[in-house]
Amino acid sequence: MIWLVTAMRCEGEKIASMFCGDMTHIVTGIGPENASFTINKLIDSGEAGPCDKLVNVGVCGAGEDVPARSIHFIDKITDMVSGKEYYPDLSLFPSDTEERNIYTSDDIVTITKPGELYDEEASAIFEAGQKFFSPDSMLFIKIVSDHGTDIPSKSDIADMVFAHKDTIRSAIARLMERAGQQEDIFIPDLKDMLCLTEAMSHDMNNLLRYAAAGGKTELILKYIEEQKAEGNLPAKNKREGAVHAGRIKDILIG
Repeated sequence: MIWLVTAMRCEGEKIASMFCGDMTHIVTGIGPENASFTINKLIDSGEAGPCDKLVNVGVCGAGEDVPARSIHFIDKITDMVSGKEYYPDLSLFPSDTEERNIYTSDDIVTITKPGELYDEEASAIFEAGQKFFSPDSMLFIKIVSDHGTDIPSKSDIADMVFAHKDTIRSAIARLMERAGQQEDIFIPDLKDMLCLTEAMSHDMNNLLRYAAAGGKTELILKYIEEQKAEGNLPAKNKREGAVHAGRIKDILIG
């Protein structure tokens, strides 16, 4: 399943109509608080599956040098309030894909800088989404609607997003192809071995799936066998398990 996430209905309604039963369109409402609440609600509902993908499509503001109505794939998200940075994984896409950073504000940005994109939801969507979706399972696509002034109407927004329907359809098709590949990826079950809670187990499996796609599964299997040989695994309690889970995470993202 592809979860299409937009701040406004007009940003995704036409796109969602192209995918029928393979996509569910979620409208968060404008702003980081609405975005965070909606994504957390989706995760807590249990409706999302382990091979599902999250796609955020929407319009954004930009510096004067970035053409209006141009489309961009986001490879870095910076939260302008917290300073935190997030990195969607675009390794699936061609090297000539138009990639840019985006800055997320808690309000509309009216003073822009050259080369920069701005929105109000991306960082909140990624931050909440990473509790369930791995970086290569989240795709952020932005279309420049304005340069800090002359905000377009909802009708204009719908048209400028849908004008890129072929590019968006192709990108989502790539994600769906990856989902099919991930169903066949071997993921070691570490829940009992590390005394993980359901939430921690899901987070670990998500991380392992991402690592497997990058060919790092052998590193984890080697660590597990070494710890078994030393008598450190299976973990005797949740505290010990949490230590090993932390080490595994360091191996995978180090």
